[in-house]
Amino acid sequence: MPALLIAAVVIIAIVVARIRRKLALVPSPRLGGPVLGNAAAYATDPAAAVSAAEGQCGPIFSIQMLFLQNIWLRSNVLNKFYVNVKEDAWSFGWGMNLFLHPVVAPGYWDHLRTLVGSLNRCINRSEALDCYAAVARDEAVAGFAQWAHSDDTALFESASVLVHKVIVRCLMGPDFYYHNVDELSDLLHKVEADIGSIFNFVLPHWVPHPAAKRLWKARDRMQDIFRERLRERALDPSRWTNSEDYVSHTLRDRMTAHLQDFFPAHHTVLMFAAHTSTVASVSWTIAELIRSPERLAILRKELLETSDVHSSPLLQACFKETGRHYSGINMLRLARSPVTIPDSNVVVPAGAVVSISPYLTHHDPHNYYHATEWFPERWLEGGEQFRPAKSADEVTYLGFGAGSHRCPGEKMAGTIAREVVGELVRNYDFGWGASGPPKDFGALDFTKIGSPWLKGDAHIRITSMAKQ
Repeated sequence: MPALLIAAVVIIAIVVARIRRKLALVPSPRLGGPVLGNAAAYATDPAAAVSAAEGQCGPIFSIQMLFLQNIWLRSNVLNKFYVNVKEDAWSFGWGMNLFLHPVVAPGYWDHLRTLVGSLNRCINRSEALDCYAAVARDEAVAGFAQWAHSDDTALFESASVLVHKVIVRCLMGPDFYYHNVDELSDLLHKVEADIGSIFNFVLPHWVPHPAAKRLWKARDRMQDIFRERLRERALDPSRWTNSEDYVSHTLRDRMTAHLQDFFPAHHTVLMFAAHTSTVASVSWTIAELIRSPERLAILRKELLETSDVHSSPLLQACFKETGRHYSGINMLRLARSPVTIPDSNVVVPAGAVVSISPYLTHHDPHNYYHATEWFPERWLEGGEQFRPAKSADEVTYLGFGAGSHRCPGEKMAGTIAREVVGELVRNYDFGWGASGPPKDFGALDFTKIGSPWLKGDAHIRITSMAKQ
């Protein structure tokens, strides 16, 4: 065993040295010991590691992650450049493949553009958004009735259950909801537990290490679930003629109907993309409202004076501020062709990962006054002094991406989040649970794909105002 370990370290050192020679023009920081020091520092505290690397190397640098080379761009101008590089040069889809390859069918990423196009056409129609709002409201009413029975509800985990039910009903449909909603939740959590395994990154895709075998099993079960449901739909197609769920749309759409074999992979990716960040948006906003009783009282008054939660300026500002304050540590894309960084001699080679940091951009005091505070009023009329000055050459807000890589699910996620929190604020008093407030609001779990959750969760209690 010691001999194998030494051999592995030597091989890694050789590979790292070759990659460094290939990328000699990209400075690399020294954040720890040789060979694995940078990777270990990033895994321990990614925000601190990226900040330290920028301090050592400037706005363009490389952090070696074992066999994976991650080139970081750290300025508002480089943010703008990054989001405007086209998908065929720097690919978001193939970047996601670095994480999700064990749970998607081979060939899926080749059809990603077609499937994302169908998603955009389906979920952003007003009829679909109205349907999703009704579903979210319905699930919020049922979910909060259950939360009210406990004086110590785990906020992020309970919001996860609620949001998952909404997503399954909206994207997959009532048949998936009725037959498989709990199993799909279980599969999602199992995949989350294994998807970050270091072996998924350092070993070839075909190596059957334990995490990979569990992920393959989850992938196969997802495929079985879709076969079962689609087989049943084929027996009674007229029932689904006017259904607003996304599966029905893709079956009716001539651009996607022939891609049924990739539907399980597509919805696995969508569950990750929609679930994690929507749960974070709902949960952090609730937590921050508990910390701001006066703001909560103003919001409640505003919501009680209107029948439409989506027309509340303060509620919209709260979610935009949550997207700023609790954003992901990185957006990553895989370089599929060489690209020269403007005003530098750096050429990003094909095969490298390219990242920017929404979290560090949003917490930069040069970009935002009171950058480390959750302050939704900055987005209201009169709050302009707390926002960055607009510049055509810079991007300083990356809540749902920007440029040519803006998230197609932005409207759907916002609709769900506003309905859920609006229902809570209108009808319930809420505060910290029996265990009290979290000890450290800065303990962000950046291992999530998307926005971070709170390590250890937060516990709340809610009480129906109708019973008071």
